[in-house]
Amino acid sequence: MTAHVSAAETTIAQTAVARAIGATTLMSGLGLVVAPRTALQLMGADTPDQAPLLYRVVGMFMTVSGGLLLDGAEQRVVLRWSLAQKSGAVAGVGLGVLRRDYRKRALLVASFDAVSAVALARMLSKGSGSPS
Repeated sequence: MTAHVSAAETTIAQTAVARAIGATTLMSGLGLVVAPRTALQLMGADTPDQAPLLYRVVGMFMTVSGGLLLDGAEQRVVLRWSLAQKSGAVAGVGLGVLRRDYRKRALLVASFDAVSAVALARMLSKGSGSPS
């Protein structure tokens, strides 16, 4: 017996994936706001005094962008900007590892963002979400 998935069900599934990405981004952003030193230590970064404050600011932006995706996952404009955010995060963490600002274990963070970016790009290429 083969299950048939309609276009509407696919859109619902894609929206659920986008919302999960948004929720994860929101929660990890809150983690940076609340415990930036711990996040920096987990990524293997040497932390100058200014780094925790900067990480709190980054965490605030992650919280906002994750919340936007969580709330507006059915809108293509939200998917596009979320794709930009995830792609930028991959590039930023990757560059940080190349420059040895972070240890290689920071690539675990980048891998979530990379998988998220691919998922968002596929959603956009398949035309899911409302046009606005």
